[in-house]
Amino acid sequence: MIVSCFLYVCIVCYEWRYLTYKKRKKRTFQYVLGTATLLFLCFEVIYYLREQWTIAESIQMIFGPIENIIRMEN
Repeated sequence: MIVSCFLYVCIVCYEWRYLTYKKRKKRTFQYVLGTATLLFLCFEVIYYLREQWTIAESIQMIFGPIENIIRMEN
């Protein structure tokens, strides 16, 4: 977890330096840093819920009924 936080901090610092060097608008800063923050929060939620929830279960919940219809199982 510490490594992932460190990587996100490195990415944000790199983006900040790039945006400052290229003299981008304030709105661009908001888009880039907001996106990085949103992705970090989503990663944290997935990390903490990895025991209770998996992507495979979600896919099965969505496509299970469709598979049953295709196989003609009721």
